[in-house]
Amino acid sequence: MQILNTLTVLALVVLSFALIVAVPVLYASTEDSGRSNRLILLGGLAWVALVLLNWGMSYFVV
Repeated sequence: MQILNTLTVLALVVLSFALIVAVPVLYASTEDSGRSNRLILLGGLAWVALVLLNWGMSYFVV
């Protein structure tokens, strides 16, 4: 269970760094703002889901 918790933390860190780079780039692009906003929203939702998953995993790893 501890390995699974470590993997969720790693996924959260990787996604956080990806969003740190992707969000300003997508906001600066002038191509398709609807697609960019959708990608930012999906990235944010995935980040929140990983935070909640990591919070839930912390109850099993003590």
